[in-house]
Order: sequence, then structure tokens, then C-alpha cells
Amino acid sequence: MIEKYLHKRNMQIFTALWFILAFLSQISFLSPQTFAKENTVIIVQSQQIGAYNEAIKGFEEGCKGKNISINAIYNLNGDADEGKRIIQDIKDSKHKPDLVLAVGILAATLVKEQFTDTPIIFCMVINHKRFNLEGTNITGISSEVSVENQFTILKELLGARKNVGVIYDPAKTGNIVSEADRVTKKLEFNFTKKEVTSESEVAPALKNMIDKIDALWMIPDSTVITKTSLNAISKTLLERHLPIFCTSDAIVKAGALVSVSPDYVYTGRQAARMAQTLLSNPTTTSLGIKQPDKLKLTLNTQTAEIIGINLTSFQAHPDVVLYP
Repeated sequence: MIEKYLHKRNMQIFTALWFILAFLSQISFLSPQTFAKENTVIIVQSQQIGAYNEAIKGFEEGCKGKNISINAIYNLNGDADEGKRIIQDIKDSKHKPDLVLAVGILAATLVKEQFTDTPIIFCMVINHKRFNLEGTNITGISSEVSVENQFTILKELLGARKNVGVIYDPAKTGNIVSEADRVTKKLEFNFTKKEVTSESEVAPALKNMIDKIDALWMIPDSTVITKTSLNAISKTLLERHLPIFCTSDAIVKAGALVSVSPDYVYTGRQAARMAQTLLSNPTTTSLGIKQPDKLKLTLNTQTAEIIGINLTSFQAHPDVVLYP
């Protein structure tokens, strides 16, 4: 009887051990991420505009299945005082995020001031160097396409024509124009520059250079690009059958011929990959400032027809958007 009992007991123990071993052998094949702590991220956007929403959409897509949970999206509505209040509320919360994504300049500057020991990724900030967005916990994706990439495309557009002009405020975009000096010499352009310090100086500057250029290069300079000046510049260049080349698809929709700009959704996905790298390596708090991984070319076909430029070769480029 005792032997029977012991035999039965041994069989039960053996069966239990077998199930335990089988379970352990199965979980050994699971990815370490299966048991990894889910990281929390908050998104702070400067305001509700299409480009920012596209970047956030890309970020959300890129975070799926990566143990990254987006806890909240905060909209600062373009209001600095409102933004400070929202950021303070986030700081006072018991649930601290593991990482913050800041979309736009207002969000990036406020987040930088308040989150000094939390990894920050910023994107969609034009001319980020002006705002000192640097730090041991700050990673960013530049919204500027490299000057050399821009002028390489412009060279293809202009063919034998070599005369390019730019109007700029040296206090705001002097660094971009300095880089363009080097690039235009390398690519053998004749580069005409006109400095302005107020919107009222833009029209006279354009009048002064219009007979010397084959194309106008428009850079993201808030002194030069206002609603009033943009309309006047577009009208003048169209009348002269001269192209405007820029880095904003919104300006193409306003009459410029071509823009080369980051793909906003892909920028969000790039930020998600950076977030994954930072969150999986806690000792790494910054990846520096990166160039956008993917660009798009936006062409205004109506403008091309008016000024008589053939866009056939450009339409063969990857990631081309035709407007309208």
C-alpha cells in the first residue's frame, strides 16, 4: 500500500516538474520585451495645425508594439502663458513621463525649461539653432533640409541659368545664408543677397534684385515671409516668369514653384525610433540633433505652366507631391 502511494506521489511530482520544465522552455523563446516595463510618453504640441498633427500621427504609428504608451497629448494653443500653466500641471502630476515629445517651437522651449532630467525629443522647429535647443537630455530632428540638398535640386531645375537671389534678416537667418555662400560657390551659382530688418524693406529689396536673378530662394525667415509680403513676392515673380524655390509646401500652395521639405509623418516615425533607442538605453539621454530621414518634393503645376518650366524630370523623383 505504501509503495503504491509513493509511486503515485512520485508520478504526481514528475508530472508537475514536466509541466514546469515545459513552461520554462516555452518562455525562454519569448522576446525580452514581453516582460519589459511599458514606458510612458507624453506629447506636447505648440498648437493644432496640420503639419504637427501629421508628425504626431507618425509618432503614434511608430510606437505601436514597442512597449511605449502615449499617456496624453497636450495642446498649448499657441499661448505662452497657457503653455506654462499646462507644463506646470504636468510637472505636478504624480505620474512622471519617461520621455516627452515636443512638437513645435513653443512646446520645445517650454519643455526644455521645465524637464531637465527627463529625455526630450523635439521636432517641427524651424531654424532650431536660434533657440538654443541643446542639452544633455535633448534630442531633436531638424526641420531644415540641408542647404546643399536644396541647391542641388535647384541646379537641376534651372539648368544653365545660374543667378539666384535671397532676401533675409541677418539676425534670424544669417547662419543659413552663410552656409549658402559656401554651397553656391561649390555648385557655381551667382548668389545675390539682400539684407532686410523689417517687412517694409522686403519689396524694395526684391525690386533691387529682380533683374539680376533667374530664381528666388525663400528661406524660413519671419521678417520676410508675412502674408502681405508673400502675396506681393509671388505676384512679382509670376509676372516676371521667375520661379520661387523654398522649403515649405504651404508656400508652394501660395504660388511658389517647388519646395523640398521633410515628410512630416515620417518625421514622427523617426522620432518614435529615437524614443525606443533612448528608453531601452537609460544611460543614453541624448542622441543629438539629426537631419530628417525622408524628404518630399512639392510642385505647383499651375505655376510651372504660367512661367513656362517643364517639370517632367521632377515628376520622376520619388516622394513627389503635385499641387493642385
